[in-house]
Amino acid sequence: MKDPKYARFLQECKTNPHFAHCSICKSDFSIANGGTYLINRHIEQIGHKRLLAFEDKEKSRSMREFITPSTLLTKLTAAELSLVYHGVHHGHSYLLFFPSRIIQQIKKTRFFSVPFDGSNKGNIKMFPFIINYFTIQLGITRSVLEVNEQPLETADHIVEALHDALQKNGIDIQQMTAIGADNTNITSQFENSNNSVNIELYLSQLYSHFSSSSKRVLALKEYFDLVEEDYMCPLQHIKIRWLNLFTSIDRLMKVYELLSSYFLNMNNDEYGEICPSIIKEFFLSNVAKCTLHFLHQVLFDIQMKNLELQRCSTSIADLNRIVTSLLKKLNDRLKQNYFEHQTRILLNSMHEDTQQELTSSFINYLSSIIKYINKYYDDHRVLAESVAIFEITEIDQVTFDQIESCVSILNLELDYDKLFEQMIDLQSTFKEDEAADNEDEQFLHKTSTTQHHQKIRPDQVWAYLIAKTITNCDEITKLVSYVYSISCSNAFAEGVFSHMKPSWTASRNSMLSKTVAAELKIRLNLIKIAQSSQKYSHKRKTSS
Repeated sequence: MKDPKYARFLQECKTNPHFAHCSICKSDFSIANGGTYLINRHIEQIGHKRLLAFEDKEKSRSMREFITPSTLLTKLTAAELSLVYHGVHHGHSYLLFFPSRIIQQIKKTRFFSVPFDGSNKGNIKMFPFIINYFTIQLGITRSVLEVNEQPLETADHIVEALHDALQKNGIDIQQMTAIGADNTNITSQFENSNNSVNIELYLSQLYSHFSSSSKRVLALKEYFDLVEEDYMCPLQHIKIRWLNLFTSIDRLMKVYELLSSYFLNMNNDEYGEICPSIIKEFFLSNVAKCTLHFLHQVLFDIQMKNLELQRCSTSIADLNRIVTSLLKKLNDRLKQNYFEHQTRILLNSMHEDTQQELTSSFINYLSSIIKYINKYYDDHRVLAESVAIFEITEIDQVTFDQIESCVSILNLELDYDKLFEQMIDLQSTFKEDEAADNEDEQFLHKTSTTQHHQKIRPDQVWAYLIAKTITNCDEITKLVSYVYSISCSNAFAEGVFSHMKPSWTASRNSMLSKTVAAELKIRLNLIKIAQSSQKYSHKRKTSS
């Protein structure tokens, strides 16, 4: 066994002294009366040679063969963890990661607007300044410029903070087209005296009934389980935000019948509860139910347009279409006295005097909303109507007279001759592209592979055409950049707080406000750029 020739595999057999053990074959063989002859004969056996060759192959394998290749996700995770670890270990500042590419784009785009908002984190008041601008690569773009700690909320201090943010990043304030802030008109209580029933009072009573007692919530959950329905509690309505009324009414409508049955059948139950008189009055009143259906439908129409205004891609070019379509819908309801089908059924079941009184209150309510919208829209109607030409995607339908009128209202200094030539070039490019798309569409129909494509935004169409047109489009780019830089809401600024909440948790409450601000920039700027690395292609969207 000490012979190097046999030492690799030959071992003593522990059960029989006349046998030897082969560690390669994992078997015992006799060596009695034969010695090395029998060992050599075992070596020459086919089975032993095959197992020996396999063992040699296994021992010569590279370590790489035993390591599972890393996926792209694993590599990205490792890189992110390494960045965070070394950042914390060495005290690196996130401030170094603000993308200079965004600043360069803003400087090239000529025009921008700055919406902002404020929110408290404990005793700290944070103000994010968002910058809206137009790029040839992406169309309408939103980016976080700065997130400042601002304890003083006066107009002078906010303007000073805005000026400092622009100056810090080397952005010319003369190119700013608009600023955006919370509209105090929607954070004030809307005049509700036109309705004969104070729905807000009943909503408040319903919410208060359950919010103040866990025992009542438990009883309601048990009732929902009994009728085999998913539990949904009434939502709180904040009186100073009248646009928030729809969400509370919408939740109540989903569980109205269940809540009505729950309260009206409540009579000193096992929890010792008695239905409050004001809630009982609400569920027994057909007038209240009719008013609830009316408000649900009207506020739904308003809510849909409100959400449309809050889209990231919405600009002042969309304002005229959104507002006029809402006014038309409200006026149509008013002219025909049609408030909603269930509302009409309930009205017809009432006494004539009650029916007339309730109908009159609905008319007054709709009239007040229409008057309210017109009051604030009339100041911007001419501007909104003039820039509405940039809301359509059929560029060839835009006339130069419309362009000229828009430039005049915006008070822009442009070369009209160059602007005309560039507009003609863009329309020619658009028609050529449309012709190519029609050919592709015919081909797709023939091969039965036609697909429905996502609608392309007008700003992306303009960006695509400007990028594709060979000639210089400097004048038209100025005009387009100006129009699309003006947003219709500061919803994006308010959305920053949704990202700030998980970044600034109770376990991270010692973080500096500057660190939180830098993290928000990474979330909303760098990550967005990573997701939008490819240039938007109108051609790819319409013919791929």
